[in-house]
Amino acid sequence: MSSNALIAMIDLRDAVDDGLAAIVDLANLDENSGIAILALADGGAQDDIAAKCYHAGATHFLDIANPQANLEQAINFAYRYVENVHGGAEATHDLNRLLTQVGEQWSFSKGDISKNWVSEKLKSNMPEVDFDTYPTTGIYRLLSVEERARVRGAMGRLRSGAAQTAIAHVRNGDKIIHHLHDSGERIHGRLEYIVDNDAELGWTGRDLLSGLRNGSAARNWMRCRLETGRSLGLIMFGLKNFATINAAYGRAIGDEIMRRIGQRLITETIDHSADDCLVARMDGQNFVVVMDFEHDREGLVQNLERYTEKLLGRVFEPISVEAREIGLVARAGVAIAGDSADETLLIRQATLALAEAMASDALPLKISASSEKNILLEQQLEADLLHAFERGDITIALQPQIKVDTGQLTGAEALARWNHPELGFLGAATLFSVAERAGLMELLSSHIHKLAFKTAAHWPESLSFLRLSINVTAGDIANADFVKAMMLGIEDAGFEAARTTLEITESELIGDITSAAQRLGALRELGLRIAIDDFGTGYSSLSYLKNLPLDYLKIDSGLTADISGSTKDQVVVKSIIEMAHSLDLSVIAEGVETEAQLATLAEQGCEYFQGFLRSGPISAEEFEIYALRSN
Repeated sequence: MSSNALIAMIDLRDAVDDGLAAIVDLANLDENSGIAILALADGGAQDDIAAKCYHAGATHFLDIANPQANLEQAINFAYRYVENVHGGAEATHDLNRLLTQVGEQWSFSKGDISKNWVSEKLKSNMPEVDFDTYPTTGIYRLLSVEERARVRGAMGRLRSGAAQTAIAHVRNGDKIIHHLHDSGERIHGRLEYIVDNDAELGWTGRDLLSGLRNGSAARNWMRCRLETGRSLGLIMFGLKNFATINAAYGRAIGDEIMRRIGQRLITETIDHSADDCLVARMDGQNFVVVMDFEHDREGLVQNLERYTEKLLGRVFEPISVEAREIGLVARAGVAIAGDSADETLLIRQATLALAEAMASDALPLKISASSEKNILLEQQLEADLLHAFERGDITIALQPQIKVDTGQLTGAEALARWNHPELGFLGAATLFSVAERAGLMELLSSHIHKLAFKTAAHWPESLSFLRLSINVTAGDIANADFVKAMMLGIEDAGFEAARTTLEITESELIGDITSAAQRLGALRELGLRIAIDDFGTGYSSLSYLKNLPLDYLKIDSGLTADISGSTKDQVVVKSIIEMAHSLDLSVIAEGVETEAQLATLAEQGCEYFQGFLRSGPISAEEFEIYALRSN
């Protein structure tokens, strides 16, 4: 620590126990310093030594007894880890200081661009750049149009809060990774020259955030093997709460988590040869592990399922970042290539399986059962969705909400609908599932809210007593601008905050419940009311009731379906109603379809209901007629 070293290298050969203890000590010491811990061991001398080093706290492992082991490259990877993965401003500053005399580097002050510096080695190696005249833009001026666009994108990421990023470009035929860092007061750049010793990948085949192969390289890897008739199993991992993490903690923390997951995946798959196993980051928060089972076809599905469960358990344990323990809610979709499969179909099968797992509250793993026909339909829906916004095909339906004891209409819940030109009306479940896979959730949520407010703002004066309920997601709430955006939407439409209820889907996972409570509380003070939706379908219900500022509790339709005939269901629903009343919450029952169900709810003290007994979801025009007649 006193030497400002960035790497601790521990040789465990003939001293395994002492070495593991040293790793534990250093890992505990390293909580805030950002060093890398490189463990050297003889992988053949002791079983699971790599795993033991990992669990002790090592960040890197090298089987030094392997004839192919390259200690120099292992150290290089460890340096990159410190710089790109684990290091904050202090570690980056130390690294830059150590490389000042030997590296091709530059930096400039964020406050005063005239305060710039270019290393002597960079000046010497790039005589074609006039650094005296253009100290900060000299290299940029030599780049192609495409490379300049990458630079602007990278600088945008730094402005958005990322501590580091990187871009790829070419100079005189040399392939370069240009590392960029924001140390707080200065922007630093360092050039790394790439030796292209992996013809299959190509130099652009790496994801610069995680260091893993990227989606393009992964597709090439799979295509080459499938074309020769190999049997592949694809595991696709996703974080159910990644959008929430990104919104709650910031993009820099989200990027850090992606890097850590990549490191863990590499560690856990290290026993498989590079020819038989691929680890890649496809896009966003999705990672894949692809296994070649050409020599081990027996029990393929069961083996892949067991291996997926193992990775889910080990890779996606909570991650500590900046003294915060961040829980990861991981899901996995698994697909196995059939005789006629190509890589596109295989990836699509795994993507759909992952989407099903993401939608589940209990099952973290889904084996694909999708046919090629269904896959093509899903692809078409995703392609159609963006155009649906432009054409106005995304609409809302309104379901009346009624007082139990008087039958008086009190408001409506806005529900999303997709009027597909070929398939007709598609419900909210399909719409949101497609939007999530297409990366359009934020756009869809905003669009639905605007439509709902605009519709309700045009209700006639005689319906001014009606409330409007809209659904908000955990991702919506986690957005730092959630309160501002919600109030702006209400004001722009000309609606009233005091007549607005926000419904939080209970099965959604809110990552930072403290921030969520603060934002919802702020809206509540501005006149909005808050409801917990689909109560009884998720696992975090009681913590929500305890910590969030709520006004209503909505009982899920699954609990009300058999309430008139099942004693157990009646007891459960009655208990929920009594608990809600003890917390000063009003209760809304969903899915009421019979008079018997309504009578039972009335006996148990439920205040409001919605369901097909009175009306299912109807168009905005139909609702207005229904409301005027009811009034």
